[in-house]
Amino acid sequence: MTLVVDAHMHIVPSTEWFPPGILGAEKHWWREVRWRGEKSTPEYYAAAVAEMPDPDASKTLARMDEAGIEVSVTLPMDHGINFGDEGMTPIAEQNRISCEYAAISGGRIVSFCGVDPRRPGAADLLRTAVDEWGAKGLKLYPTNGFAPDDPILHPLYDIVAERGLPVLLHGGHSGRRQKSKYGHPMLVDAAAADYPEVQFIIGHSGRWEGWSKEAFIVAVYKTNVLLDMSLWQHWAGPDEICKALLWLKDRVGLDRVLFGSDMIGIEVSWTLAQWIDQVRSFGELSKQHGGEITEEELALVVGGNAVRVMGLEAPVGVAA
Repeated sequence: MTLVVDAHMHIVPSTEWFPPGILGAEKHWWREVRWRGEKSTPEYYAAAVAEMPDPDASKTLARMDEAGIEVSVTLPMDHGINFGDEGMTPIAEQNRISCEYAAISGGRIVSFCGVDPRRPGAADLLRTAVDEWGAKGLKLYPTNGFAPDDPILHPLYDIVAERGLPVLLHGGHSGRRQKSKYGHPMLVDAAAADYPEVQFIIGHSGRWEGWSKEAFIVAVYKTNVLLDMSLWQHWAGPDEICKALLWLKDRVGLDRVLFGSDMIGIEVSWTLAQWIDQVRSFGELSKQHGGEITEEELALVVGGNAVRVMGLEAPVGVAA
């Protein structure tokens, strides 16, 4: 049995996990993730944000159960250097709590460590999160103002390289005070060249509507680069996505594509259950497009690749 893994999501226990400057995006955020109908109103956004906090991860686990997701990877996000730490839960505490969710979940939740490399003590925080709290990788948010190939990241890359852990980076454009140029996949290409022993996962594959083609090409030439599918569901239909997977099968290999949702307690155009069900249907749909995605390849995409790259184990009570 292959585990079903959401390799890119976020558990947020309170809005204090975000700096005040990153919230209040009701005038445009719904366009960024392509909400539709009643979900595109500022009123829906406000109501959804009010329901987002998940202080005991129970909402997350219920959503996973409904969708048949066995393991979810939560990714703390360090926005404090860019937006300011004032009014925000300290990033070390965010990472500790995130890893605590993982520790008490029986293996159903896995946490990475999210830290800005410019933060004083970033390397120490990463070591603590990995060695003491059980974090399974490093989460980076370059569009807060740093390039993935900047030497400032080398101490962090050295730590994950020594421990055989992956790096997942936000890829693509970002809004508000964030700088999208740092989300370009080509900067991950350079980092992957410097650290060929590290597995780099381009979050959102550079964003479908932005630099997904560039991310795909980076993965062709850098075999230590993987792509996650989070947010694809909000920008492309099933036929487009299926054809993209067929292209990736031929050029990259479906052993380097990971299912992800980017759920943050808010479900937009597709629910988590609808998204995973759509991906499961690509075996049949692929035949209509003159190709074939086998059940074995789908099993890799929906979980097997995450298990391999992140060293995941079956949760308590789930057969491996």
